Amino acid sequence: MKLIHWVRDYLHAAKGHGLAFLSIKPPAHYLGYVKEGMAPIVLIPGIYTKWHFLKAIVDPLSSLGHPIYVVDKLGYNMKEIPHAAKLVRELIDEKNLRNVVIIAHSKGGLIGKYLLAKYNKDSRVRKMIAIATPFGGSCLVHLIPHRAAKELAPESEIVCELGKEKDINRFIVSIFGLFDNHVWPTLSCQLEGAKNIQVPVYGHHKILFSKETLDIVLKEAE
Repeated sequence: MKLIHWVRDYLHAAKGHGLAFLSIKPPAHYLGYVKEGMAPIVLIPGIYTKWHFLKAIVDPLSSLGHPIYVVDKLGYNMKEIPHAAKLVRELIDEKNLRNVVIIAHSKGGLIGKYLLAKYNKDSRVRKMIAIATPFGGSCLVHLIPHRAAKELAPESEIVCELGKEKDINRFIVSIFGLFDNHVWPTLSCQLEGAKNIQVPVYGHHKILFSKETLDIVLKEAE
C-alpha cells in the first residue's frame, strides 16, 4: 500500500493526540445538553489513546442530545481487555444507564464485545458501533514489543475466546476502511453475523475523522 496513506493516517493520529492537550476533560456540553429519550453513548477508545480520538464523532452526537460518557479509569487503554470491560460496566452501573450505545475504536471494540458477552445479562447495552476493530486480531502486533499489544494478536487467548461468541454479533455494527495500516489484514474487522460496513477511507486513525464514518454513526446511534 502506498506510503502516502501511512503518512496521512499518522497526521490524523497526531491530530487526535493534539486534542488531548486542547481538551483535557470532556466538554461540558457532553452532559450539559441532553434531550429526553436519546440513547446514552459510552466511549471506548483504542489502545494507547483516550476519548479525544473519538471527539470528531461524539461532538455531533452530543449536539443532537445524546448524553456522552467517558470511562476515565481506562486511561490510555493499556489494561487487559477483561479488566477494561469491567471498568466500562462499572460506569454503566454507577450512572444507572440503560439502552446504552457503545462507540468504540480499535481495541475498544474488543472490550465492548467482551462486555456484551460477559457483563450484559440485563441488556443495559443494546448496541455497539465498532470502528476499525480487529475482531480477528492483527498481525501487526507481532512487530510491537509492548505487552499490552499482545492481546490483539490473531492467536491470542482473548481474540480466540471472543471469536467463539457469535450470538452477540447481531448487536454489533463494524465500520472499517479499504485499507487499515494497523489492522493486518483489514478484513479482520469483518464479523460474522454483525452489520459490516466498509467506507472509502485509508487509515486506522483517519477513519475517525471521515464524513462517511460520521454519517453511519449518526444513523446507527438513533
